[in-house]
Amino acid sequence: MFTKITYLKNATSYVEAEGKLDIYHAPDYLEEIKEHINNIHPSELILDFSKINYVASIGLRAILELHKTMIHRRGQLVLKNVNQEIMQAFKFTGFDKFLTIENEPEKDADSDTNP
Repeated sequence: MFTKITYLKNATSYVEAEGKLDIYHAPDYLEEIKEHINNIHPSELILDFSKINYVASIGLRAILELHKTMIHRRGQLVLKNVNQEIMQAFKFTGFDKFLTIENEPEKDADSDTNP
């Protein structure tokens, strides 16, 4: 899994990753991001999901842990560009109720494409 973390000037960290958040990749993804949070102390953590194509239960746990970490630090976790399949998993588990998810209109799982 490829992960790139960029710290922006406005105390925001932007995380781009590619691949799957599964048993093989989620622990390293979580560890790398938590290390960044502990070193940089961003007030906002943005996870770009545009190239994440699968999230297993351990990936959901990693996202939950990052959410709790940011809340504890009085910050915010934001997920962007979540695909329909992953959005369905968030809805099924109730994650959509407490996570901040910002999708562009064409990527929004709730958008109606029928006229």
